[in-house]
Amino acid sequence: MIKSNFKAIVASISMFAIVLCLFSFVNRGWDVPAADKAIKNPVKADAASIAAGKTLYTKTCKMCHGEKGDSKAATPSNFTSKEFKAKSDGAIFFEINKGMGKMPSYKTKIKEDNEKWNLVNYLKSL
Repeated sequence: MIKSNFKAIVASISMFAIVLCLFSFVNRGWDVPAADKAIKNPVKADAASIAAGKTLYTKTCKMCHGEKGDSKAATPSNFTSKEFKAKSDGAIFFEINKGMGKMPSYKTKIKEDNEKWNLVNYLKSL
């Protein structure tokens, strides 16, 4: 009797630990600091910047986010959505640098800040 109760307790604790681990992987959304949201894009969103951003997007982002940035399968980010369009440039820049979940940080992978701002300009143009 004691062994069976002990097994039940161990099983319950194990199940709780598994559920707790699973919740830690749930995408809770970006937690962008207010100071980062307020950062203004220093790169004008002209044709040259958007073209440079598209080149970087094609090389770096397209495989997960899709050709037109509207992939719903591989990522929760839909760059054509109203929710994404409402984000500030600073917030998007922060998200590129930080990464989250399956998306890695591009803080050091994309070395130049101007390249990241070009990417922001391209994403906002979708």
